[in-house]
Amino acid sequence: MVRLTALGDVARTAEAAWALAAAGHKVEWVVEEQFAAFVQTLPFVQNIYPLPRRRWLKNLKNPLTVPAVFKEGVDLLLDLRDRRFAAAFDFQGNFRGAVVTFLSGARCRVGFAHRGTYEAASLFYTKRVRLPRRPLHRVMQLFALLRPFGVTPPQTPPPVHIQPQFLRYVEEFLYQHKALGKPLVVMHPGVSGFGAYKRWEARRYGELALRLKERFGVFVALTWAGAEYETALVAARASKDAAVVAPRLPDVRFLLALIKRAALLVAADTGPAHLAALLRIPTVTLFGPKDPQVYRPWGPGKVVTADVPCRPCDRRKCKDPICMRSITVDMVYQACVSVLAPLLS
Repeated sequence: MVRLTALGDVARTAEAAWALAAAGHKVEWVVEEQFAAFVQTLPFVQNIYPLPRRRWLKNLKNPLTVPAVFKEGVDLLLDLRDRRFAAAFDFQGNFRGAVVTFLSGARCRVGFAHRGTYEAASLFYTKRVRLPRRPLHRVMQLFALLRPFGVTPPQTPPPVHIQPQFLRYVEEFLYQHKALGKPLVVMHPGVSGFGAYKRWEARRYGELALRLKERFGVFVALTWAGAEYETALVAARASKDAAVVAPRLPDVRFLLALIKRAALLVAADTGPAHLAALLRIPTVTLFGPKDPQVYRPWGPGKVVTADVPCRPCDRRKCKDPICMRSITVDMVYQACVSVLAPLLS
């Protein structure tokens, strides 16, 4: 399997990996290095090949480290080819993923036909799967790659193994804030820099946290990564102490442990929402430009959208994301109540 990036997409691809494993196939996965820790939590993936693309690109700028990068790349390539794979599935669908699929040495290389790929990726496949023209959820698109081989969606969700030390870390965090006996709501107010137009205003998360605490007595943890810390702080201040900024989580396994403990996760269309869906934790997801029929989390929960004429759209940037700005706190609050009330009554 080839799915290199990004966190939400890698999490979604776990559904297809589980389908292959549940059908009796041995699953091995090439993924970019920063997401390898997540794939390690999937016990049905037997081998992981971390691709250190970021480190390679950085080291290629220094002539002294170019030979080491070249050797590491050749070693990875030889390791893949030594496995003599029966088939390689490209779930990435761009030039990068297609090249890795081709270099794997598998005689059968499966990917989407031209309309489902980017950057002429389909030229590298021996079997191309056509997608219907109607909107189809991303997870169902991934299952479509498997259907010609008789692999269908399994009846059970993918098992995710979170080691005890990560779960203990979460319990210690909750104990420090006297929240062990309280329902936990995780909110992730940040989005990646690439998806900035999908961001909901941070102070609104704070206002939402305050209302949920007053209604249900929940403890709200605000998660973040990298440059999102300031966004989480703004949300915490707006919550009037109803929400607490979570500590820096060393890797995604700590985030998985926190989400697994939660009754609900609230976020825009970003990676943590898809992690929650994989764990079958209910989500309330705020969708602006993207079509939730295609991109919503593959799990229980609610989607909140605003009725504006320009959405959904396929833009990568937007100077005036009215689709997100038009989502009110009350709209998200009502969606959260509809999820939490049956769980906490």
